[in-house]
Amino acid sequence: MTQRITSAVNSLVTKISRRNALLLLGGSGLGTTFVIGTQKEVLAKDKKDVQLVNPPTLYNAPQNGYSHVAITPPKTRTVYISGQFGSDLQGNLVSNDFEEQLVKAFENLRFALASVGARPNDVLKTTVLIVDHTQDKLIPLGREIGNLWGNNPPANTLIPVPRLALDGMLFEIDAYAVIPEQGNGRLIPY
Repeated sequence: MTQRITSAVNSLVTKISRRNALLLLGGSGLGTTFVIGTQKEVLAKDKKDVQLVNPPTLYNAPQNGYSHVAITPPKTRTVYISGQFGSDLQGNLVSNDFEEQLVKAFENLRFALASVGARPNDVLKTTVLIVDHTQDKLIPLGREIGNLWGNNPPANTLIPVPRLALDGMLFEIDAYAVIPEQGNGRLIPY
C-alpha cells in the first residue's frame, strides 16, 4: 500500500508543481504523507526533539516569530500550560502597561514550563491573546519570542481580543509542550 501511495505521489510531482500537488492532496490523508516524504526538515523525524517545519510551499513564518508546523517526537507526554499573564504571586497585575505585562507573562511561562521539567524548545504551540492589538505591539512580542526561542519559534496563533479575564489584563499566552519519557514511562528529569 505504501509503495503504491509513494509511486502515485512521485508520479503526480513529476506532472505538476509541488504546491499544486499539496493543494490537490490536502485533506485526503495523502497530503501528510506527501509532505513528510518531500520536506527536508521532517526527514530527521527520528530525532528526540520537537521538529519544527516550515515548508518551502508556505511563506517564511519564523521571520514573524512562529513556525507553520510542529511534530511531537515519539515517547513523550503532552503538557498543556494555561494562559499566563503579567501577574505576581498573588495573581495581581504587575502593571497597567502592555509591555510590562507581556515581559512578566513570558517570565511566568518559563516558570510554568520549568515546574514540569520542560524547556522552551519543548514547546510545540502557543496561543497569544492581545487586547486592542496593533502592529506596534508586535515589536515587544517579537523581542520576547526571540529571547525565549531564538530563530526556532514554535507554531503560534495570535488572536486580537476586546478584553481578557481580568480588568486591565492586556496580554496572555498559553502553550503546548512535550516532555520526553524514560523507558519506564516516567518523565526524564532536566
